[in-house]
Amino acid sequence: APMVNQSELAFRLLARRHGAQLTYTPMLNSTQFAMSQTYRQDNFDAHAEDRPLVVQFCGDDPATLIAAARMVEGKCDAIELNCGCPQAIARRGHYGAFLLDEPDLIVSIVEQLT
Repeated sequence: APMVNQSELAFRLLARRHGAQLTYTPMLNSTQFAMSQTYRQDNFDAHAEDRPLVVQFCGDDPATLIAAARMVEGKCDAIELNCGCPQAIARRGHYGAFLLDEPDLIVSIVEQLT
């Protein structure tokens, strides 16, 4: 599973050299990604040899998630909404596993992303 600071480009390319056919970015914060060019430059690298690629975002606002997803359109093959992060920061930020208590919100996000 993708994790923060654990599946950057160098690791993904290494995994592909050893047979991985699909890779994931680290979990990216959709708000920071949508609002900060510096965050995007520091946390997202597109590479021709790193396809197919799934970009994983965390967040709870459909409009912000859509804005972030549009910024990687054409640079990835799928978007994943993180619904599994159990860390305290996810609770504070209202994302990850803490969205599971709000299935209607998850449905709304996924419907708007499709």
